Amino acid sequence: MIKSSIIAGILTIIFYLVFLFLYLQDVIGELMFLCVLFIGLMVLLLSLFVFRKKCGKKRYISIAVIVLFLLFCYEFLLLGFTTPTHLVNLYVEPTEAIEDSGIFLLPVQVITIRNKKEFEEILTTRKEDVLTITKLNNRMIYGNKNRVILSWFQTTLIEESENNVKKYLGQEDERLNNFFNREQISGDSAGLNLVLSGLYKRGKFINEIPIAVTGAINEKGDVFSVDYIKEKIQTTERSGISFMIVPSENAEEVAKVQNELKTNVEIFDVSSVDEALQIINDLNEKY
Repeated sequence: MIKSSIIAGILTIIFYLVFLFLYLQDVIGELMFLCVLFIGLMVLLLSLFVFRKKCGKKRYISIAVIVLFLLFCYEFLLLGFTTPTHLVNLYVEPTEAIEDSGIFLLPVQVITIRNKKEFEEILTTRKEDVLTITKLNNRMIYGNKNRVILSWFQTTLIEESENNVKKYLGQEDERLNNFFNREQISGDSAGLNLVLSGLYKRGKFINEIPIAVTGAINEKGDVFSVDYIKEKIQTTERSGISFMIVPSENAEEVAKVQNELKTNVEIFDVSSVDEALQIINDLNEKY
């Protein structure tokens, strides 16, 4: 009995995964994907009514109905993520969290485009600021939907980043707090930069060279990967900064971007705050 119930659940999940795969490969759209799940759910409900007097079959079908209903509810949210057709990443001037530190943040402004008119308007009015234009596919839309749902059940990335910076530094800093309070700030990619800025303010190192820094951190000072590496490398070069520090987890992506763009920026990858400090000290001794 239990074995049969498990099989019913597995078969339902396989049915779902087949059409999810077709959706992620852009073979079908979100409406077709949801319609298939809805039709499957209706067929199961009809079967449940037909076999309502047969306890064995009724139990297996009920399991399948519950599984497919939960999956349908989860995927139904796709309808709210399909409007934009493109993402445009715009150039934003690098800034310092601590003035004269030489440790530059690399903000990225992202604009969603919903139709051809908006697309043409962006290219006309913001042509010089455009770094990259990405046409959204189903895989990107699905990933964005999952990230949004995940964020509902945990603290935001910016809150987590702020807590990690404060824990690593051991105390709060008014200037860094002001940075986190900016309305346009999002994500966790400023973590490494802010820790280095805080250490600079305390006199832990001297820096006389402009260096672009990006990377997420934990409270122990370990450095983790970030998004928009290509755009951040473009921003670094466009702003005239010669050196850049990135997470080691992004090293492979960095190599591909450098090969593609033929940039002149010298990029160093690190896995910890201590490694970043060593690179900054070495650069200052050399130059």
